Amino acid sequence: MNVKSLQIGDYVNYRGQIIKVTSLYDKGGSNEVGWSDKESVWVNAYNVEPIPLTTEILEKNGFEKQFGNFIYENDDENLMIEFYPKNINYTNGCYDYIDIEKGCVTITEMPIEFVHELQHALRLCGIDKEFEL
Repeated sequence: MNVKSLQIGDYVNYRGQIIKVTSLYDKGGSNEVGWSDKESVWVNAYNVEPIPLTTEILEKNGFEKQFGNFIYENDDENLMIEFYPKNINYTNGCYDYIDIEKGCVTITEMPIEFVHELQHALRLCGIDKEFEL
């Protein structure tokens, strides 16, 4: 991956380990991602892979399947998120796009395929959701 496609707080895969990005470095040709376990660890971002957004991840994080789509509603936050799959019978991810409505903020038909892309879309709407992976 390229550091420019990531943000602090994104979840990604590094050699089979799910990490939460805590720092990014992109100067002088460097392309590094950092995270903190007990001490700060830095790796080349090209060794980091995105985590595919799957139905299991959506279900684990409170999204419910309705008529082939996944929907997340929170009336207290005036929030509605809806995923549109590429194929109505396809049950393992691969979404054409996502719609998000929160109050007067709306994102429509945003392509989405990976967990970090969903995190970016939610942040655009002012939603800070902690994901369980």
